[in-house]
Amino acid sequence: MTTATKGLAAELKESTAKAHAEAEHSSFMSDLIEGRLDAGAFIRLQEQAWLFYSALEEATDVVRAQGFATELLDPKLNRSDILAEDIDNFHGNDQWRNNIIALPAVRDYVARLNQIRDEAHGPALVAHHYVRYLGDLSGGQVIARMMSRHYGVEEKSLKFYSFEGIDKLKVYKDNYRQHLDDLLLSADEVDQMLEEASAAFSYNQRVFAELA
Repeated sequence: MTTATKGLAAELKESTAKAHAEAEHSSFMSDLIEGRLDAGAFIRLQEQAWLFYSALEEATDVVRAQGFATELLDPKLNRSDILAEDIDNFHGNDQWRNNIIALPAVRDYVARLNQIRDEAHGPALVAHHYVRYLGDLSGGQVIARMMSRHYGVEEKSLKFYSFEGIDKLKVYKDNYRQHLDDLLLSADEVDQMLEEASAAFSYNQRVFAELA
């Protein structure tokens, strides 16, 4: 358990609320969700996301191998392979993988994740894991519906959001939050995690700004 009075999951939600709202309500995401862009804008986002999900999952493998937060770092959440398949299906081939150029914000995001991997920094890794996957299990479901409704993106290019192997998303999210609360962390490690989670949302906000 953390040394804080409230659980870590609640602390993370509270401490990142401002950064989360700023990223979620960026002009790019608002325009995308409300149907003012096109399917190409969505796929450009997914292509950039593939770069940072790949880096996140490499870092996750390293931290999990150290025995840190093993119940939380569930391989069923891995998205990079299925995300690549979604993009392949959209384009009809995999040539995009040879042509993709990381945005400056994505280069910085990936560099930070690679640093976390190299340091096997458990609390920092969990912060990014929380931001990415709990978001996908929640708001990501709305994104999938809107991409289909507004832009006609086919189901075969939206499997990223389906989470096969997880039967009940709400139960899974509740268990995820409990695993967060059960982590044995010092006060300093909690502070590091809270700071890193806000930074993760800031990276996302920068990515959205550069896609706009």
